[in-house]
Amino acid sequence: MDVADYKKLENQPLKFVLAEFRFSPVMQIAEYVPEIQEALRKQYPIPEKRSEQTVQVQPGGIAVSAIDRWAFISSDKKSAIDINQERLVYITSEYPRFAGFSDACKQAIETLVNIVEPSLILRIGLRYSDLVIVDDGEEITGLVNEHFGLPNCIESLGEARQHSTDTFLHTEMGGLAIRTLYGKHNLTCLPDVQGLPISITADAVPSERIILDFDHYWEAKDESVSFETNDVLEKLAMLHETSREAFWKVTTDYARNEKWA
Repeated sequence: MDVADYKKLENQPLKFVLAEFRFSPVMQIAEYVPEIQEALRKQYPIPEKRSEQTVQVQPGGIAVSAIDRWAFISSDKKSAIDINQERLVYITSEYPRFAGFSDACKQAIETLVNIVEPSLILRIGLRYSDLVIVDDGEEITGLVNEHFGLPNCIESLGEARQHSTDTFLHTEMGGLAIRTLYGKHNLTCLPDVQGLPISITADAVPSERIILDFDHYWEAKDESVSFETNDVLEKLAMLHETSREAFWKVTTDYARNEKWA
């Protein structure tokens, strides 16, 4: 499809978009945090510090350690930049189009490069999470490809409560994981999404719905790839192209042209 064919969806089902940039570890990252915060505080005025446990398997047994991470959050709590000693994450629940998202990532990356100067880029990930609600009079197969609904062969056995799929594809850039969760529940994102620094609206009442989660990534593997802003953003754009096409293939013409138009 031509880029022009991917029209903007005014009522898009997107819950959040997350870009992750893993770099060669900077063990003294805490020393740079005040300067990072100063560079970002006008647009992301809410700082937050957390610690998370990591588990490493070593020859002598299992080692458990704590890693500090810092989040810088927008005043409306819809966007945030999250940093620790080996990764930078930009996440938002307010996604205009990719160009605007890429610009926000560029600001975060340039701040990191100017202050911390990471040596190598190790991994770039781009994750889209969509929530598709099945309204009265609609069928799940009218919104997404029938592969992601309840299998026809068991529909007569009872009322569908939950059906999940987990598909992994090798792509030109790296790997694309497509995960779905269909059924009658009140989840708005997959259960593994915990501790996000932004606000994700929760639903109190269960309803028929499907969560679509697209996670596309590139890895340096055995290469030594310098952390260069333009190269990183170019790879991010290439990850987006396939992710966008995947969403178009999974969803139906009716959903895109009528329900979300």
